[in-house]
Amino acid sequence: MISRRMVAIALALIGAIGLGGCGNYSNEDLDFQLALPDQSDIAVKVQLSASRTDSAEYYLATRNAINTFNAMVVDLVALIDHVRGNSPTSRQGNRRIWGPFPSEIYPTWEIRVVMDRSTVSSALLHMDYWVQLRLIGQDDSTWVSFLVGAYTSQGSARTGQGDIRLLANDVRLAGYRIDDDPGLANLDNLHVTYNNAAYPMTVTMDIVNLPTATTKSGSYTYAQNQDGSGRMTFDWQGLTDTGVPITANMTSQWLGSGAGRSDLTADLTPNLTNQSTPLGTDCWGVDTVATYTYRRQGDTTTGFPDSCLF
Repeated sequence: MISRRMVAIALALIGAIGLGGCGNYSNEDLDFQLALPDQSDIAVKVQLSASRTDSAEYYLATRNAINTFNAMVVDLVALIDHVRGNSPTSRQGNRRIWGPFPSEIYPTWEIRVVMDRSTVSSALLHMDYWVQLRLIGQDDSTWVSFLVGAYTSQGSARTGQGDIRLLANDVRLAGYRIDDDPGLANLDNLHVTYNNAAYPMTVTMDIVNLPTATTKSGSYTYAQNQDGSGRMTFDWQGLTDTGVPITANMTSQWLGSGAGRSDLTADLTPNLTNQSTPLGTDCWGVDTVATYTYRRQGDTTTGFPDSCLF
């Protein structure tokens, strides 16, 4: 996976955008501001009780996955947040451009943010945006996109469907020193989609690492209901220390109170040939303590299945 600091270097570079001058968007720029995703559009919203020494094992795994997911969301949205509230450098019809500005940490590089607006219909507004890098002194054909996003409104300017791609390997191949951040050294690309137009609100995050990485990929799928209940599936694909492929999946569900259930499933392991083999289950109450557990290893069970909420 990638670290909580997955875009630290990019943030330092994008900090240069602030040099372009602050100020509120004009009325004609409002559509561009509203189309940029906010953390609340993507982050997992769940009542996370403080862990205890006797918290359910899978509750802790779920809590850690949610915290990791939300930390990545914070970093990813921060790439875009630096243009929120700053006036565009140029306006070209339905295009807005911030920059280019020099990098603060790599002075031979510069950055810009480009946003294009298009009207799908009288009720739908579509935006495409790019965070781009190039070596100073090169022409416009050499811009390389680090982040590519799109958004289509539905119902209101702040609700709709979005798509964000972090293209780490593209800028790596262009010569940008992205591997100086250990959290990005193994990353090929990161893809997030979200839909907050209606309940259940959904977010997916797919992580693809370089072929040389031990952990090949990871995936999160999250759905939030209006009553605060939700569901999250997270899985990963990697190699054992002997190079044997292994994949696993955990599905967690919870009520607005935080009480919930997690099921761990092996899709592929060296000693289990069947797909979707149940490895374990934890159910817990609002206090995070397990009310029921099952583990395939040792065929152990504690508590009562009817205590599970799902």
